[in-house]
Amino acid sequence: MFTRFTSMLHHAVEALAPNVSLQQEFMSHWKSVNQYFVDVIDHKMSVDQTPVPGHLKHMIQMLVREEAGGEAGVPGPCMEYLLKERILETLYTLARTDCPPGMKQLVLQLFIKLLSHVRQPLLPHIHVHRPVQRLVKMCGEVKASPAETDEIQFLLTLCSVVKQDPYLVNFFIEMPKPKTPDSSKSVMTNNDVIEICPRQSRFIIVDSLLRLMHSEDARVSVKACEGLMLISSLPEENAARHLLANTNFTSKLTSQLCSLYTALPKALYPADIEAVDAKWGLDIASSVDDRHSFPGKRSVISFLSWLDFCDQLIGVAHELVAKALALSIHERFLIALLEPAILQTSEVDAIMATAHLSRCLRLVSSPELITEFAFFILGHESEPEVFGVPSSHRLRQRLLERCDHISEEVCVATWKLFEMLLNKPNDHIVRNLVLRNLVSRGYTSSVSLPASAISSPTREHRPLSSPCSLPSTPLTADKPCKSEAAPSGFPLSGETESQSRVKPASFSLDPDDLVTPKDKVTDVSSADGEFVSSDALRSRSSGSGTSPPVFPEQLKRTESNKVELSYSNGGGEGDRVLEKSLKQEDEKDAGIIGRYELLDIRQVVSIFLNILPKDAISSHHSADSGYDSYLRDAQHQFAVMSAWHRKFNWPQKPVSKQNSPDWPFYEGLFLQKLLDKLSTMLQQSYEVNLQVTCVASRLALVPHANIHEFLLNPQLPIRQGCRNLPTVLQKLASDIQARVRIIPDFQKKLLGVRHKLMGYSNNSIRRSDDSSSLLAGVIVFEEFCKELAAIAFVKHHAETLQR
Repeated sequence: MFTRFTSMLHHAVEALAPNVSLQQEFMSHWKSVNQYFVDVIDHKMSVDQTPVPGHLKHMIQMLVREEAGGEAGVPGPCMEYLLKERILETLYTLARTDCPPGMKQLVLQLFIKLLSHVRQPLLPHIHVHRPVQRLVKMCGEVKASPAETDEIQFLLTLCSVVKQDPYLVNFFIEMPKPKTPDSSKSVMTNNDVIEICPRQSRFIIVDSLLRLMHSEDARVSVKACEGLMLISSLPEENAARHLLANTNFTSKLTSQLCSLYTALPKALYPADIEAVDAKWGLDIASSVDDRHSFPGKRSVISFLSWLDFCDQLIGVAHELVAKALALSIHERFLIALLEPAILQTSEVDAIMATAHLSRCLRLVSSPELITEFAFFILGHESEPEVFGVPSSHRLRQRLLERCDHISEEVCVATWKLFEMLLNKPNDHIVRNLVLRNLVSRGYTSSVSLPASAISSPTREHRPLSSPCSLPSTPLTADKPCKSEAAPSGFPLSGETESQSRVKPASFSLDPDDLVTPKDKVTDVSSADGEFVSSDALRSRSSGSGTSPPVFPEQLKRTESNKVELSYSNGGGEGDRVLEKSLKQEDEKDAGIIGRYELLDIRQVVSIFLNILPKDAISSHHSADSGYDSYLRDAQHQFAVMSAWHRKFNWPQKPVSKQNSPDWPFYEGLFLQKLLDKLSTMLQQSYEVNLQVTCVASRLALVPHANIHEFLLNPQLPIRQGCRNLPTVLQKLASDIQARVRIIPDFQKKLLGVRHKLMGYSNNSIRRSDDSSSLLAGVIVFEEFCKELAAIAFVKHHAETLQR
């Protein structure tokens, strides 16, 4: 009561007294604060019930007002008084004792307002940065403290100030005090004193942020991570070195990632892992998540959210910090935890670990972390592979061996992992898997391929192009090819069926989680650079149908000489429009040999579209009879892929580094497995065919000349005994032609299977039905050829626009 009466009397005297200067008023408020602590001995009541908060609030307002009316960068009388009387150090002492209760929070709020509202540099003053340093050390000392929110807000304010002036970070790197000769341990060597135990410095603001990072309050934890991201992104190399050498920054972040991974449930479905959407800072449950929940989903979201934070931090951090954290994740998470799980003999656990790796790879986007993932999966090898010699990197060898595993689930999970790899903009991935074996161009023959030799006895002439010829001679590709010239005409190539049939697995994957050829053409690129599939042309095991596919788009040439797509209602009109467009391309680009060595794009597209026998085509009975529905999406995907790989400065024309004429060509284990799986599409399940063709189309989109001619140039002369993608497709088309004569009512059954796959029929494809599985393979093959034709045309068109 007496205190309140004194305060009222003080205000009354101030109202009657004459006007005083701003400095005198400032001094008066500070003296009132001091007088309160002198008069009051028992500080049991909360600080909010005292006059202290009001006086401190007026002091901050006066400092801001003084700065606004004074000269910029020059401290006024109030600021000089604040520094001279060491007011901030006194306030730190009061906050340390937290007396009266709540004083710590009040002081933190005062420092936040002072640092955020006063524009002149304060931290260089010793009477400012010294109490600030002590407050920083105090943050996070007590877990679940009521002042945690104010502590993290104070630290974030400091991080923002340091981000604007990076040199200020040196005030928070605490160097050890020099030791006296009596207290330090040293030895004498040639009259020089050398200390045995080197002194360590401290990065106090990082230590406090790491303590608050483990707060039970999710909001405090997220803000602490934001502060770590700001500090790690500073351009000061000295700060980066101290961050790595004198803190537990990398070990704490990696340990948290490992802990969240080990906490994941053991019994999860790969489809559930792939469907989880997680972003750092948005780990909040919603009603949508509840409808699609499964046991362990919260654990999966927490793990992926933390990985996303590490990835974002690496993307913005200093180069030294980014490399160190990525390397720590490689050593302590990928090698220590994921590699043993992937290499184990248990199929179920291996599938789960491979699904985890695929989901992690899909999430990461920072170049440093992508590189570490690539080195972890593929190793560091860059020399051409030798047939029969296994890779020195055990994980790469094991994964490639699983590409034709007897278990369909293992096979599909492994191919999905390689699809994710090819979706990442990393030169080492493409070079390790494919390029190091193709740069020799040992697959080409010196015999040129005349255009007249390309004709097809298996197809009737269609208005789109001239007849194409593709022989059906059986070929072998189990051994590296020799340097024997191929005969004139289409190159002879292929393989023997050395692989066994894929046995039915013990459980089936959900068809809704599988990517179909139709899905592949409607893929779009998300914010993190990933291709996201849509829901067309897929089998519904539950019997529910889907909407009919979009009508095929038709190609037009605008006045600005750019490709423009519109919708039409039939395949015949689409073929006529396409034929007109191709003629315009031929007239404009005749004789041009660009990056992809396509002398006649009309002929190339015609080969891919006419390679399948007419009786085996089912799309002309539906709305998607032409390949032009694939053009728009191929154009978008190729634009994204070109932007990714433009920085690699790949050559404009195919590289040829022949060692000797007799040097055997080996396409490498990855391409060997890919071509083997494509050549046995009629003996494989629908799910395996979808995933393998998806990988092949992703590889065909890579803008490298050697890859393009190996996958998309059917006019390329091939050495005898070698093979490429067009020759494998030709061999498969010959097999389909033979099956057409054997299976009764082939066309009717084929159309029925297509309707089932598109959701028009409630009956699902049974794996025990060999005929349905074969017909599904024919449909996938047909759609795959359309997609290849679209990719080839889009690549050629992009090349001509650059000229």
